Amino acid sequence: MSNNNYAIIVIGAGAAGLVVAIGAAKAGKNVLLIERGNYGGDCTNFGCIPSKAIIASAHAAFLIRHAADLGIVSQAQSNNSGALERARSIVSEVRSHEEPKELEELGVQTLTGNAAFVEPHTLEIMKSNGETVSVSGDQIVIATGSRPRIPNIIGIDNIPYLTNETVFELEQIPEHLGVIGGGPIGCELAQALSRLGSKVSLIHHHPHLLNKECAEAQTVIEKTFLSEGIDLYLNEEPQEISMNGKHIVLHLHQREVSVSHLLVSTGRLPNIEDLNLGAIGIKTNARGIVVDDHGRSSLPHVWAAGDVAGRAIFTHVAENEARTILKNLLVPRLLQSKRDLQQPIPRVTYTDPEVATVGMSENEARKKYTVATYYVPFTKVDRALTTGRTEGFVKIVTKKWSSKILGATIVAPRAGEMLMEVSSAMHFGIPLRKLAALIHPYPTYSLAIRKAADMWLTETILPSLKKLIGKSS
Repeated sequence: MSNNNYAIIVIGAGAAGLVVAIGAAKAGKNVLLIERGNYGGDCTNFGCIPSKAIIASAHAAFLIRHAADLGIVSQAQSNNSGALERARSIVSEVRSHEEPKELEELGVQTLTGNAAFVEPHTLEIMKSNGETVSVSGDQIVIATGSRPRIPNIIGIDNIPYLTNETVFELEQIPEHLGVIGGGPIGCELAQALSRLGSKVSLIHHHPHLLNKECAEAQTVIEKTFLSEGIDLYLNEEPQEISMNGKHIVLHLHQREVSVSHLLVSTGRLPNIEDLNLGAIGIKTNARGIVVDDHGRSSLPHVWAAGDVAGRAIFTHVAENEARTILKNLLVPRLLQSKRDLQQPIPRVTYTDPEVATVGMSENEARKKYTVATYYVPFTKVDRALTTGRTEGFVKIVTKKWSSKILGATIVAPRAGEMLMEVSSAMHFGIPLRKLAALIHPYPTYSLAIRKAADMWLTETILPSLKKLIGKSS
């Protein structure tokens, strides 16, 4: 095997690409990992890591500012720009474990540049110095991720707007931040930067924020944002954007909003345009590369995982798909695994409170089954009372008689951690009624899940028992 011929080539050093490359190298395969930009991918550099670092700093600022609610006298600083530097520092720390030197110590060969197919098994890599390198692979895995989708708004190309890929480069907290898009990223950063000192105006085209979530969750987040001074412009979208001196003016349907900075958070697009996929016949659609149940593209030796494969744009999904592909690359075809498309995908929006969801919504479930919904507000949970955080809830949707869990939404300060009890029960076929038998530590937020299970017993079993006792007495 020559220096330019590899058993496995992986394009993209994000979550999915790193799983495949490192795993295959550990299995003794000759692996080349190609990355055109920052090793670690979007999550490490622009997404999960810096945003959660900012959210942690914002949460601390919020607690200090509201310490009096807990009987503590304190005063928050007005300048919290150090949070941005802290986020960048954490990114550097995480990325240091994913740089070429560390990867090569694990047996992964690396090459930095833009990759494009020239033949089904051959790629041409354009390095930053203009040099081109040709490499070939027996198996090729595409894990090139996604990028921000920029809406088609008049004037936006003339505006110095921010995305999740540039907002963390700011040296100072914006004076007045405009946010276009009320999905997870827009909501997380709107609240975090508001808590760090920005005046925030959030514009969303839907009547409610987080339009994939249930109405109860939307209501909690909207009330929280309004209580924290965030201006909401719902069912609105800019018709035009212009500059007025140093300020950015958003022209809505019947009003104008002037801001110092603008963050665009309106979805993602798969990174496939530079790969020259059409030249080798790989099928694509609007969501990315079309793959089969095993993760293969329309060419059997080319695979795709993560955002570019179009299933769901989450790091945990990318890693899950990558593990399936890794196994399939290492075993005979008869032993290869299919992607588990039936496993419900948990998702978490890291606002405060967090919104964590898995499975079907109540409306989706009612279209297919006879369902029962169990709703426990945190006003009935002692731990929430002690912390003063009673604004959330646990909502679990089940089949009415069997109590098979079809979906759940949790809104709480650590909803993402709580969700795994329900998600695990769904995955392993454990009905809600059996969660009532688990001993949940007191006092915890998770007791709300036990209380939901108790509701099933109270509403389903006890009436039958009363009828039975009545007949026998």
